[in-house]
This record gives sequence, C-alpha cells and structure tokens, in this order.
Amino acid sequence: MKKLAAILSCIIFVMALSYLGWRSIEHEVLMRQHQQRSLAQSRLENIKSSIESLLNQRSVYLISLIQLLEKGAGTFDNLLQSQSDIKNAFEIRHNNIVYISNSNDLQWVKFVESIKYDNAILINPNSSNELSLPTSGWYQSYDHLIFWSKKGNIIKGFELSTIKFALDIIRLFEDQSIDDNFSLYEGSKQIYAHGHSTINDINVMLDYPLQNWQLTYYYSSPNFVTFYWLGGGILFLFIVLVIGIVCYVYREYTRAIRLAKQQVSFVGQVSHEFKTPLTNITLYSEMLKEQLTDEPFPVPEYLDVITSESQRLTRLVQNVLNLSKPAKQNFKAVNLTLLIERVYQTFNPVLKTKSLQLNLILNSNKNHTIFTDEDSVMQIISNFLSNAEKYAVDGKKVDLSLTTQNNQTIITVRDYGRGIPKHLLKKIFNPFYRINSSITEGVSGTGIGLTIANQLAQQLQGTIKVTNENPGTAFSLILTEHVHEDFNR
Repeated sequence: MKKLAAILSCIIFVMALSYLGWRSIEHEVLMRQHQQRSLAQSRLENIKSSIESLLNQRSVYLISLIQLLEKGAGTFDNLLQSQSDIKNAFEIRHNNIVYISNSNDLQWVKFVESIKYDNAILINPNSSNELSLPTSGWYQSYDHLIFWSKKGNIIKGFELSTIKFALDIIRLFEDQSIDDNFSLYEGSKQIYAHGHSTINDINVMLDYPLQNWQLTYYYSSPNFVTFYWLGGGILFLFIVLVIGIVCYVYREYTRAIRLAKQQVSFVGQVSHEFKTPLTNITLYSEMLKEQLTDEPFPVPEYLDVITSESQRLTRLVQNVLNLSKPAKQNFKAVNLTLLIERVYQTFNPVLKTKSLQLNLILNSNKNHTIFTDEDSVMQIISNFLSNAEKYAVDGKKVDLSLTTQNNQTIITVRDYGRGIPKHLLKKIFNPFYRINSSITEGVSGTGIGLTIANQLAQQLQGTIKVTNENPGTAFSLILTEHVHEDFNR
C-alpha cells in the first residue's frame, strides 16, 4: 500500500510539474506577444506624432502669414500665388465676406457663407471649455481643411491643400528612413504605404482635424513554434531529471531499509545463538557461588563479577531479540507507584557509584494502578535511567517522577547534563544511531536502547516525548489510562 501511494504521489507530482511547466511556457509566449504588440504600438504613436507635429508646423506658418496680412505686408492674392500649399483663402468682417478666392467654386463659396452665418462652427471643435475660447485653430468639413484666425469681428482663413500636405508627409517619412511597415489612409483612400503587410496589425485614427485619417501598423510575431519546441524540450529534460533523482533516492532508501532489516535479522540470529550458553554461564556461576560462599577473598567477588556481567550480557541479548521480534505483552493491572519505587531502589545504588543523586518525585496517589505490561514499562524506564547514568554524569543529579494528568500517566526521567541538540532529537530513535559528540565519546553503547523503548511504548499504546530542559534532557513515557476492555479488542 505504501509503495502504491508513493507511485501515485510521484505520478501526481510529475503531472503537476508538467502542467506548471507548460503553463510557464504559455505565459512566456503571451508575455512576448504583449511585448511585441507594445513595441508596435509605441512605433505607431511615434509615426502619428510625426504627422501631427508636421500639422502644428503648418499652423505656426499660417499664423505668420495672417500676421503679415494684418501688417499690410501682403495680400491674399499674392500669398495664393506664392504659397503652393494654400488652396483657398477668405476674410469675413462683421459677418460680411470681404474676400473670397476661387469664387467660381460654388461649393467653396457655400462653405464660407456657412462660416459667415455661424462662425461658432470654427470655435467649437477647438474649444475645451466655455471660459477660454480659442482665437485660431483648424476646422475640417468634407474635403476642406481650414486654418482660421479671429481677431474681434474679423476672421481670416486659409484652406490647406491636403494633396500638398500628404506629399509633405511622404517626404517626411522618406527623409526619416524608417524601417516600419505601415499604411496611411484618408478615409478609404491610401495615401502612403511603407514596407509590407502582415497578419498582425494595429489601427489608430489621427486626432482632429485629421480624424478621417487612419494609420495601420504591421508587425510580425516571433516564431513561437520553435519556442514551444525548445521550451517543451527543456521541460521534458527537467522532468526526466526529477524522475531520475526521485528514482535514485527511492532506490537508495529501499536499499538502506533492506540493509537495516538484514542487519537486524543477522544480529537477532546471532543473539539467539548466544542466549543458551549465556543462560548456562549464569546458572553455573550462581551454583558455583552457592558452593563457594566460604572461600576467602577474592573468589566470591570474582564470582559476583562473572554473574553480574553474564546477566548484563543476557539483558543485552534480550534487547537485540526484542528489536528483531516484538516482545509479547502481558497486560494486567500494574501498581505504577510500587513499580517506580522498585526502579528507584534498583538504580539508586548504581547512580551513587557515579556520584549521581537520584530524586524520586511522586505526584500521584500511593497505589496508582493502570492496565499495562509491567516488564515493558520497567524496561523503558530502565533505559532512560541507564542513558542518564552513561551520558549525564556532569549534571550530578537525576529526577525520576510519576505524574497523573487527566487520564494520562507520565513517567519522566530528567537529567541535568549537557542535553541533546534539537535537530538530533528525532534521530536518537533510529536503530543503531548514536550521537557523535563529546557526550558519547568513550561511552559504550549499541544504539538500540531507545529504538526498543519506542517500540515497547507503541505496543503499550503510549508515546515517548523528549524535551530539552535547561539544563539537561527529559524523557517522558506517556501512557493513556485505558479501561480493561480496550485491550481485549
């Protein structure tokens, strides 16, 4: 089931990675399209500004001609003969036409008369508000492009030749040697075209009085097919690399698990072979001790050492066997208060030989009893105290406490040593793991004590909590006080 979950997780991860990668490529394509269009829009605005700037130059030029007329330095007829870009001219004084060129053109005459009757038609298109009325500006109607100037009741105007103005625009673009592809239209009539057309274009209308003029700018898009192939290839290689890394890590992980299982199995088989001879050694040493009790020193003391060491080696072997095969639990009502006191009596002399003071703290009633496995609890607490004896001698004291809280029983062994680095608190429960520091230097150990303790706690439906104190470390066995029926399910 775990393997299937891992495979499904990998598939989901690869699919999510592929989706995000493809979305990134599409986002990049959209960004480049937007940049290309923005660049084209900017170039189009520059061309539009060039045309409008040329029209403003004509405005300044025509104002100077009107000023010459006002000073009497010229006449309309002279200006019409000398200025080829001026098609027609007129002057209106007190709503009367005092001069009009090309009076044979009835349409032109009708157009000037409309201005005579209502000269507001000149002002309105150039006025942004009623408080500030313009005194000059452009007026466009049908195919007439008029520049006018009003002073009092006198209105002077020139009709600009749109053909000549278009030729000036063409000359302007030719002088600029631009590389853009665009077309200029007046209505549906094309005035100018440069470059070639493409499938991508942007259209913009010029401002008044050239509102009938349209600019069409053509631009090409980058070759996104190549971009898709390149991006897809990179994404594919990246996914293959990620899958390769995941497979490598999974293979190394399974290899480590397999080696650990083989190691535990081997150690368990060897330990099982040690168990029978160790039992015989312990048995015969005790029998020999009974028969040699009257022997002088050092025979009894040597026998005590042989018995003690054989018993210690037997416990070590039993620990290894428990690691490879979970111990059988025998749940029954256990008086934890008496159990903790018995542990205290057992370890107090041992800790005293290491100059460690063992403090017993009972925060429960005298006969606190729960359903649990006595041997497992004994082994877990003994492991805690054994570690304190080996690694926390500097602290000079160890606290062994029993606390009841709500429906939980907490047995804590707190030392006052140098503590355990925070990032190693979880690793200490791994099989055969020992902290590599000055604390463990020169101290014998197998690295399986806490692993076994953790397994036993789980079999008791309990947990082990490790916290760094100031100073030292606290190991707590937390047991939930289940009712008896819970263990019979």
